Parts: sequence; C-alpha cells; structure tokens
Amino acid sequence: MADPKPTTTFKLKGPIFNKPTQVSIGFQEAVNRGLFDLATIEGSNKVKEQLVPGNGRITGNLRNHVAANLIEDNVAQIDAGEYRYGANLIYSAWVEGISSRNETSTFKGHHMFENAYEHMNNNPKLYEDYIASAIVEAFD
Repeated sequence: MADPKPTTTFKLKGPIFNKPTQVSIGFQEAVNRGLFDLATIEGSNKVKEQLVPGNGRITGNLRNHVAANLIEDNVAQIDAGEYRYGANLIYSAWVEGISSRNETSTFKGHHMFENAYEHMNNNPKLYEDYIASAIVEAFD
C-alpha cells in the first residue's frame, strides 16, 4: 500500500457557489484569490517556517517543494510537489509522520502540514481576513 500523501485541502460550498451568474463570476474569482492567498500565506508559509535545520530540513529540497495551489474553484491544496510536479517528494510522508514506516520507528514525524491545517482551521478570522477582504476589494 502506498504511503498517504501530505496534503491539505479546503473546499467552499453553499448556495452562492452553485449557480454561476454575471455577478458571481467576479465573486468566484475573488473567492479563489482570497483562498489562494490564505493557503499560500497561512498554509504553505506555515509549513516552511517549521522546516528548519534540525526539524525536517537538511538540504532544503522539501521546503522548496511545499506550495499552495488552486486546483479548482473553491479548492486550494497545500502539498509537497503533487500538483506542480505530479507527485509529492517520496520522503515527505516520512517527514510529516504519516508514512506506515513511522508506526514502527521512533521518529513520529514533524506534522508540519497538520500544524498548518490546525492553524487555519482554528482561526476562522483568517477566512475573513483573506477571502472576505478579497470579495470586498473585488466589488469596490
């Protein structure tokens, strides 16, 4: 069985996203921009902040592969290269701590992606700061 992929995904759904109209096209673009900014600034940067020498960073290759991407409307993903390069770095699951090999090892991982997810998930004001402000800016 393949190792799980270290990925964080956010989906926005609801009635305002269901029917595209002239107004909602600009709205959708604003939501996507705000979501991308949120995933980049508060997500991938949070992961990179944790990858320091002695804590998951040896060469900097994993740190350079971590990025946020807008994969479709209302969905942003933070990963270790899957979206841009077709696959996460092979050792990223090990460093995150979600590889099956972590179960039998004393190294349980650094949980950088999980920490970034918790940071964003436990701070609903971030959604207002990024997504709501992008919507307001789009309709000014």
